[in-house]
Amino acid sequence: MSADTRRLLCISLHDVAPATLDDCANTLAFLDDLGLGPVALLVVPDYHGLGRVDRDDRFASFIESRILRGDEIVLHGYRHTDTGPSPRGIRDWLARRIYTDSEGEFSRLDFEIARTRILRGLVVLRTAGWQPKGFVAPAWLMSPSARCALEEMPLQYLATRDAVFVVRSGQRIAAPSLVVSTRAAWRLAVSPVWNQVLLARHSTSRVIRAALHPADLRYPAMEALWRRLFVRLGDRSIVTEAQLIPPLPRRAIEPSLAGATQRRMQG
Repeated sequence: MSADTRRLLCISLHDVAPATLDDCANTLAFLDDLGLGPVALLVVPDYHGLGRVDRDDRFASFIESRILRGDEIVLHGYRHTDTGPSPRGIRDWLARRIYTDSEGEFSRLDFEIARTRILRGLVVLRTAGWQPKGFVAPAWLMSPSARCALEEMPLQYLATRDAVFVVRSGQRIAAPSLVVSTRAAWRLAVSPVWNQVLLARHSTSRVIRAALHPADLRYPAMEALWRRLFVRLGDRSIVTEAQLIPPLPRRAIEPSLAGATQRRMQG
């Protein structure tokens, strides 16, 4: 899409899992009512260890119905919990304990553990019959080692808070995200102001992303905020992150890599 000059909007719903299904369904109904889609569904294979997505028939049926509407399935970590080494220094502590409530699963993982979790996540989603093209780390936090591990995976892109990266080439597509936080009263109060500032700052960006979470619409003020933001973004064409990625040339598909990946998954 390098020659595409349209102004684009990518909408994603994070933390999609059986445990959050009711809130997810409510959020997607809200987007459907506004005529907004397709949506990237960031599926957590075993959210907080509460149950794998490929073993929940109700969840699988719901996801299949969304795929038929054109939504995209994205791998979103494995368990969404930060079990890495203790934070090193105040900056690391702030990122992993304050910015996110110990949910930055890939923030401090080494190469082997990160690779194992990504592969396990792919196995779970593929067992369910879904073929994700992208990866988003929980809370967008990812260690350098984890990013290196991702380069071995049969995935096309990695999305961070501010950009989408093409895995095979490293190309960076600027794509700042609007996101609200509902974890504390002060976050609820700050979110409207912060997002209005962000939108003004990035108004000329070719791609802007709206990242919703299952709990957002429990709060009337956040529902009203998302309505206002989507009105301001109404002149943009809606695409998924996968649609930002240039098509993969046939000659670039390497059977040996696919075979190696399959062997790792089976191991």
